[in-house]
Amino acid sequence: MIGRRSRSARLHYRGLMSNPIWQALEDRVRRRPADPVVTYIDADGQRTELSAKTLANNAAKAANALRDEAFLEAGSRLAFHVPWHWQRSVWTLAAWLVGATVVPGGSPDQCDLVIASPSEAPGVVGGQFGPPGQGEVWVVSVHPFGLPNPSLPEGCLDAATIARIQPDAFAPDPFAPDDDAVSALRFASGASFGQQDLLQLAKAIGETHLINPGERFALVGLPVDELEGWLMGTLVPIACDASIVMAAQGSDTGVIARRESARLIG
Repeated sequence: MIGRRSRSARLHYRGLMSNPIWQALEDRVRRRPADPVVTYIDADGQRTELSAKTLANNAAKAANALRDEAFLEAGSRLAFHVPWHWQRSVWTLAAWLVGATVVPGGSPDQCDLVIASPSEAPGVVGGQFGPPGQGEVWVVSVHPFGLPNPSLPEGCLDAATIARIQPDAFAPDPFAPDDDAVSALRFASGASFGQQDLLQLAKAIGETHLINPGERFALVGLPVDELEGWLMGTLVPIACDASIVMAAQGSDTGVIARRESARLIG
């Protein structure tokens, strides 16, 4: 596999440093486990809310699936073809919990696994995003409660079914998060960020938008800035001790702000 290290390399990394993103998520759970961190409202107005504890449990299940079913580890690459949705938040965090690299829009042949939405999966298997690779294609659920997909393109696996049977506790393997080989996020432009970088950037983004601790803020549709698009739904609410409402494009901004008691930004 592209990102796979030898056993000796893995042993070299064990014990070096804890996973900083997992630590940040765990800290949030300890402080206020029942408070919402991510809320998603789809185009039909259906609402999914994840508390700190629920987000951590879902991310743990997904991370266990990535590590124990897909055999991913620090340095593995995941191509992400998932739109603005709470599932992208969960699976992005899961990738970081195993120390893997998230590659937005990545080509299947350059990554160890593809995470796709039902709308993007046909394009993935059809070569729209690059040649097919040896890794599997996992399709996340866009159902408000994360129920399994009723149908899948040939050759794809249902991510909800795989993750559902996993434990909701996760013990990350320590690694060196500042090492280039285990960068957390890598864009097509070549820009690459480690976990510590992302946590600092998330804090800076929050400060730019004047997000205060305990505040509830809302974004309708994917942010224009690519980096913000991947951090707003994952690390910004964690790093800023806040709560995000992710609304589908076209949602009524006034209704969202009033109903969710959230400050609209973006």
